[in-house]
Amino acid sequence: MSRALKAVVPLFAALLAVTGLALGALMLGPLPTSPAALLAAAAGAGDSTAQLALSLRLPAVLTAVVVGAGLALAGATLQALFRNPLASPDLLGVSSGAAAGAALALLAGLAPWAMQGAAFLGGIASGTLTLAAAAAVRSGDPRLALILCGVVVGALAAALLGLALLAADPYTKLPTLTWWLLGAFSRATLAEAVVALGLTSAAAAVLLTLGARLDALALGEDQARALGLPARTLRLLALATAALATSAVVSISGLVGWIGLLAPHAARLLVGETAARLLPMSALLGAAVALIVGQLARAFGPAEIPVGLLTALVGAPAFLALFISRAGRRP
Repeated sequence: MSRALKAVVPLFAALLAVTGLALGALMLGPLPTSPAALLAAAAGAGDSTAQLALSLRLPAVLTAVVVGAGLALAGATLQALFRNPLASPDLLGVSSGAAAGAALALLAGLAPWAMQGAAFLGGIASGTLTLAAAAAVRSGDPRLALILCGVVVGALAAALLGLALLAADPYTKLPTLTWWLLGAFSRATLAEAVVALGLTSAAAAVLLTLGARLDALALGEDQARALGLPARTLRLLALATAALATSAVVSISGLVGWIGLLAPHAARLLVGETAARLLPMSALLGAAVALIVGQLARAFGPAEIPVGLLTALVGAPAFLALFISRAGRRP
């Protein structure tokens, strides 16, 4: 088997797995249906059970796929750029900024779609502030400066969020805000999920276009400059793209942790460190994890368990197992 084919086979297998999980999520539930009935319902025909199942489940399934893929893409990009296996999508303060934006919109009494828009703007604003502050630092390690600026911006956003929680009405607004912070895939509408899909796809296209240049940046800025690459510009572009993907998905799902940290590590075990293979594999594995967690959230009764809790329960031991496995492979 050629090297190119060996690289494609894991990606194709992961794509089939995600497709099967998504189809299973659409079929299974209180209203079970068949693939043929779903296809007929998508075409405007079919029985009412299939049409109802499709209308109820399709937004949640698409949201899970987009959120998992977006967080995993951002996590893989940040881990490569910082050469830090613990880098995750909230490193730039984006997740905290999105949470603060949603909280302020809720306190202002805005509509749900406006709340999600405020979460997106809050995430983008936090990411932009982090990048601008880090760019203003002219001395020292730029990666360390970016991490420190992200911590500071995230702390400021967390403080705003805390104030919003204190000010929220405990009987009306606080439960909604708390549920949003714990994360859910069933809250977004199909239109909102499609918008997030478009933004995440654009971010993925930019990162995949960078390709080998991301690999050069992962070796360090000195090596990238030696190859004639504008290291600082490329790094800022990659970071801004990761912030865009994170903001887009957090705005429709709330805070969902661990996927952006776990999926890239699992992808490296399958396809290695090369960005052209690592990024799509990370996205596919992230989507698969999100689909599984989404099903688990609805498997224990009529009330949905917040997916942020489940990703922590599943992600923490899974990450520990991956860490031990990788450590055991080293000489």
